[in-house]
Amino acid sequence: MKFRTYVLFFLLFGVLTDVVMGLTLLKDAQLGWKLLMAAPTLAAGCCLPLIAAGIVYTDALRIFSFLMFIFALPKTLTVWLGQLLPVPVAVGIGIAVSVFFLIFIFYVSRHLKVQPVRLSFPDLPAGFDGLRVCHITDLHLGSLGRKSGYVRRMVSTIMAQQPDLILFTGDLVSFEAREADAYKPWLQSLTAPMGVFAIFGNHDFLLHGPHDVEGRKQDMQKLEAFEKELGWQVLRNRSQLLERGGDRIALAGVDNVSSNPYFQKTGGDLTQALEGIPDKLFTILLSHDATHWRMEVLPNTGIQLTLSGHTHGLGYKLTGLHPSHWKLPESAGVYREGNQVLHVSPGLGSAFAFRLGGYPEIDMITLTKTNLL
Repeated sequence: MKFRTYVLFFLLFGVLTDVVMGLTLLKDAQLGWKLLMAAPTLAAGCCLPLIAAGIVYTDALRIFSFLMFIFALPKTLTVWLGQLLPVPVAVGIGIAVSVFFLIFIFYVSRHLKVQPVRLSFPDLPAGFDGLRVCHITDLHLGSLGRKSGYVRRMVSTIMAQQPDLILFTGDLVSFEAREADAYKPWLQSLTAPMGVFAIFGNHDFLLHGPHDVEGRKQDMQKLEAFEKELGWQVLRNRSQLLERGGDRIALAGVDNVSSNPYFQKTGGDLTQALEGIPDKLFTILLSHDATHWRMEVLPNTGIQLTLSGHTHGLGYKLTGLHPSHWKLPESAGVYREGNQVLHVSPGLGSAFAFRLGGYPEIDMITLTKTNLL
């Protein structure tokens, strides 16, 4: 999101709302009350110069988003509903919306879930029957601040599952590589007998951050070096053969590929990622954006299992319907076409202040040769 968008949000939902509120709902209130109601907008305005200058960019943007969702949007709703409904009713609705965002930011987005998933494939090599794969994605460490016990709890929870293999499908950070620095000791504790493998998601290309083209390139190199220092194997358009019980499978990772034309700059190359994999060998593909599966993986390959994230679940419902599915039909869970399967994880962090898609999730996938259900 570009800086001018933040300014537009600030002017529309902050400044304009406070002006209208001062002239309508608070027209008879004392100046002190009007200033108190405008305080969140003033605080958000102080964040904008820091965002524009790239100074403590991620922290400033995080605080700005908190203020917009917790205060500015509910106030805007209150002001406009106040023209249609009794003022106490409009104020009550505004407070309810503010509480809604508070619950998502400080409870739902930190209420970690472990989701067991069993996937069966007749052509899975016998040596990998029963393989326990931990699929995690979308940490967006900048959304968690400088330090967070949530990450330590996440790592402890993952290690308690005793996975054979840990696969991370991208978006370690949101805007800058340094978001991850404070979490290095904990992330280094993520280990598995068959290794930890990672790919780059769209945010790992730092397109939304404060850098120019050259600065973004350097920060991406720093981020990749950081992940390698953790002991992770970073699969950027390449593959790795895994052995177990005398059998082999292929693990391929592709840089972000998306149906969204904005992400063409991220440079994923599936053909390159699959180079060197023996014909018909069982393959697991790590591809951050779930739209890649239907766009290229299904029509052009026989890859048995694709793991993705990116959607943050988008599992909200409206009168029993999933509005998110109109835009992203594969937004969370397991999808199967013949012998090809896509698993989309809701992920663990957020690109902004909260997760509207529901609880953060650690997915424990057990691979089997036969369906036991």
